[in-house]
Amino acid sequence: MVELEENQRMGLLIGAATILIFILINMTGIVFGGDKLFIIDLISSNEAFRPDTGFSTQDIVGLLAAVAMGALYFLSAEEELDWEALLGDDDDEEE
Repeated sequence: MVELEENQRMGLLIGAATILIFILINMTGIVFGGDKLFIIDLISSNEAFRPDTGFSTQDIVGLLAAVAMGALYFLSAEEELDWEALLGDDDDEEE
């Protein structure tokens, strides 16, 4: 499995949540006055804000990135818990 430090895991979780929230808000056009921000067009100096809100390729890529980050967060969790230490020693009651 993947082993990450706790602050790296929290970074993955916060990053995934941020991407997901940006996609949902950007898809509806709430923030930019009814227009949608296309990040690739912003980088390539084309018209970045367009009124065609809805589901686009940018949203699919963003959702895939958020899912990958969330999956990496869950896969990097500690695998086994010490249940005997958490629940206490029950061997004395059985004898």
